[in-house]
Amino acid sequence: MKKLEEQKQMVKLTRKSKITIAAVAAIAIVLAITVPYVSAQTIANNAASNIKTVRARGNIYQVINSNTIQYYKANLTLTLQPTSTSGTVKKFDVTGGTLVVANGVTYTFASGNGGVLTGRHDVLLQAQGTDPNGQPVTLKLAGQYSYSFLAGKVALKIGAKLQTADANYTLLMLAPI
Repeated sequence: MKKLEEQKQMVKLTRKSKITIAAVAAIAIVLAITVPYVSAQTIANNAASNIKTVRARGNIYQVINSNTIQYYKANLTLTLQPTSTSGTVKKFDVTGGTLVVANGVTYTFASGNGGVLTGRHDVLLQAQGTDPNGQPVTLKLAGQYSYSFLAGKVALKIGAKLQTADANYTLLMLAPI
């Protein structure tokens, strides 16, 4: 029980903190719009039988009240099966996956679909699954892939919303691809 309490972290946001977060988010959006001009590879390859596994790490956040945010480390794994690879939209099905949160909760995803917008370097998907109690959950994910100059690889920046029966959560993650 003590170990679980050590993992739980609370943050109190002041007005100054909220303004700083908004400014950083605005700068990130500007960078996200300008960086895709660098050449990058797509998640879905041209072969329709090529299964791709995306592994991402980051944090999951829940707003408790207007001044308190609870967050934990989280790992997301999704298995994607390309279904259509013609044109600038590469469609795929989500065939499985898990979201493991540091507080001990694991969400399992069994189905879903999405697409890669190659012209904009964007990834959109929606996956359905269950929580540990068998209740339905939905993951709505948006990401953008670009070349990471620091790592020398293509990286997928992920923002997602996890909708459960009890609450809504926000995920911010990064996945090397």
